[in-house]
Amino acid sequence: NRTEKSIATMKKVAETSEWNFQNKVYLLEAELSSVSKHIDNDEALEKYNKAIEAAKRSKFIHEEGLACELAGFHCNRVGDKTNALNFLSRAKECYNEWGSRMKVKFIDNEIQQINNTAS
Repeated sequence: NRTEKSIATMKKVAETSEWNFQNKVYLLEAELSSVSKHIDNDEALEKYNKAIEAAKRSKFIHEEGLACELAGFHCNRVGDKTNALNFLSRAKECYNEWGSRMKVKFIDNEIQQINNTAS
């Protein structure tokens, strides 16, 4: 399918510049695992964590934040509120360090919504 072809293309690009593209490959793979009909939670979390670590190694704080944010949304979708809040809190830290007040505010709202539904 198109998504898998796009990931394969991105993997080829990552071979020439791993530090710049590998985190994006992991994030695409995590999202694919997260939204597939048969969600593989372990695989998705493994890929999200790899995306987070690869972005961190490359010092892409905004992409680290994005990976944390999407991991948080994934965890919330599968009912893992604790991990959702942990990932979203980490995303907030990244976005704050990056200087994006709008993303910090958005994440704060997401955290508040999860806390309100968890009570």
